[in-house]
Amino acid sequence: MSSIKTVAVLGASGNVGKVAVPALLSAGFVVTIIARPESTSTYPKGLAVKKSSYDDLNTLTQALQGQDALVEAFNPAAAEHQGVIVRAALAAGVKRLITPDFSTDSFSPHAAEVKIFEPKHRAQGELESLTSSPDCTLTWTAIVVGAWFDWGIETGYFWIDKNKRTVTRFGSGNQKVSVSRVASAGEAIVAVLQNPDKYCNRVAYFADYAVSTNELVAMLDEISAVGEWRLVDVSLEDFKDEATALWEEDTKNGVKNRLFTKAYSMLGTAALFDEENRYDGDFSYKQEPGSGRPFESLKEDLKKLLGYK
Repeated sequence: MSSIKTVAVLGASGNVGKVAVPALLSAGFVVTIIARPESTSTYPKGLAVKKSSYDDLNTLTQALQGQDALVEAFNPAAAEHQGVIVRAALAAGVKRLITPDFSTDSFSPHAAEVKIFEPKHRAQGELESLTSSPDCTLTWTAIVVGAWFDWGIETGYFWIDKNKRTVTRFGSGNQKVSVSRVASAGEAIVAVLQNPDKYCNRVAYFADYAVSTNELVAMLDEISAVGEWRLVDVSLEDFKDEATALWEEDTKNGVKNRLFTKAYSMLGTAALFDEENRYDGDFSYKQEPGSGRPFESLKEDLKKLLGYK
């Protein structure tokens, strides 16, 4: 039996939060939403909702009273408040904190080379520093689930643009990338909280598949009409050079919140598709044993997402 019964969620209205909350409820956890004071988001009837800014130590501590675990489902921009969040969790007696590394692998040995990971690294450093005492009762798990292929298809991000009927191939297209459905983030959170000792103070890797662009193209050829999809080849080096130039321009212009900048998304994409897997876009070699889905089911996922019968 898990020692975790009550779970608070920060960022419940975001992509991760929207799948985490129902997954936690379905698994029998008692969920409390902690929303920012200015939030106008609505949540399922009967769900406890408390208000607190992420940088308000006293209010956040009060909101976390009685919570066994805290899930940070917010986007990376909120990582700047990690120090306050961890202090509040410690003061409230929270047992486990789930950190927001739900996409690319910021824990890769070479991740520091990728500029977009700096806020995550700083936040993780604060977390580890504040929980490093031998008598500390707060433990953590960082969950990595890979790129969200279903969200990517819906938004035209990464490979497949279902509206334009195009597939973008970065470089050779042979490099594999670990990918998951958005829902897998919620499933991974539940798996960790149901067996917290197994995942104590470490990174846990979950992904549905590891797939290359060329493998995706082959699948599309099988399920679609001849000539329906157009392949767009992009030089990975040129793409990375453009992203770096845009990042430097944003720096020069004093851009603070980079999350929704073109440079941010481009640098993340370049790291994901690196031909030598330098940044662990394919982390299948360190994935949790028994996790993942049969590769054959990816074709069925694509059919549903693209409207094929």
